[in-house]
Amino acid sequence: MGLAALFVACHDEEESPQIPITVRTVFMYLVADNDISGDIYNNIASVEDGLKKAASPGTFVIYWDGPRSSEFPVPTLFKYEVDDQGGVTERIIVQTYGEQDSVDPSVMLKVFNDMRQLCPADSYGLIFGSHATGWLPVNHSKSRSLGDDNGSKINIPELAEVLSQTSIHFNYILMDACLMSQVEVAYELRHAADYLILSPAEVISTGFPYFNITKDLLATNNARQNVIDIARGFIDYYKNEASYHWATIAVVKLDELQALTDITFSIMKQYQGNISKFDLSKLNSFQNNYGYGRRPLDYSSYDFRAFIRELADGNLPITFEEQLDRTIIYKDYVNLNPLVNIDVETYSGIGCYIPHDGYDNWNNYFKNLSWYTAAGWDGTGYGLFHR
Repeated sequence: MGLAALFVACHDEEESPQIPITVRTVFMYLVADNDISGDIYNNIASVEDGLKKAASPGTFVIYWDGPRSSEFPVPTLFKYEVDDQGGVTERIIVQTYGEQDSVDPSVMLKVFNDMRQLCPADSYGLIFGSHATGWLPVNHSKSRSLGDDNGSKINIPELAEVLSQTSIHFNYILMDACLMSQVEVAYELRHAADYLILSPAEVISTGFPYFNITKDLLATNNARQNVIDIARGFIDYYKNEASYHWATIAVVKLDELQALTDITFSIMKQYQGNISKFDLSKLNSFQNNYGYGRRPLDYSSYDFRAFIRELADGNLPITFEEQLDRTIIYKDYVNLNPLVNIDVETYSGIGCYIPHDGYDNWNNYFKNLSWYTAAGWDGTGYGLFHR
């Protein structure tokens, strides 16, 4: 596919031509003013290759904000249209912007509204591509929460608010970013989509293999199977094709998350006296065996199943296990070049935070997350609260 761009101008006319509504619009939001801009930029060509294999009509929209170039002198919203016969248009630029902070909530909302107005659809998929550190609060070090636009980031609750204000319920949200499969993140985003596709650990900077999975991103025939195929395509690539064989992935079915949260709340209440055994020695062991973050993000996320099993005296409640399987409908990993340890018997595909001494900023921020109250952390009476 050529990279020549067509331009659709926006004019103030008395009667604007009606924009046809497509079956599926996939919106890829790329925040690339950072040290992996080249890898994020390569995703555009990967999508273009993937569109050649598309079997479903639809629109693929990309917002790019990266280093300035002759190709993209300003942040740009552009699209590709796929017809019923699999024909794909050249790149069509639908909107350009002045210099802006692409993780500022007001900017994000404006871009999302432009996407919806200029590329309407019956259903939407969403992809975020950038740096991330999951639930962690934004600060001036490596902790990014989501995004890195020349140092600017957005916290997950603020992202959830932006998505709520778009009034779009996405079929799926794919996070092409590190450390996003965490119960704290999923719970904040529980109303935004049907499914989340995320990694509990780091994502290699080359990201998802869009040249193989774009057909599944556009497909609308079987929502559950489509998102599983996307996640499986990610794993297959890092298992069989990528030069670095490392990947973790999970698919979260969000309408099952509240039931899992309620069961977690009951377990937290029943075993609240056991919270105190997560001392430094225990957390060191957890970090070594079940921790998803590496320094300086170690101790920020541990395997959720491992935590509940330890909390419940080593006896994983069957109600939790069954509901976890209904919530995490697909999980897998590739561990030939391990970045962190993956326990094959424990791996749940989703992480969680366990509050501990020495991380006051994290602990204070954790109290502001919806998960803190919903999961029962506010009623434990132990851990960071009374030390």
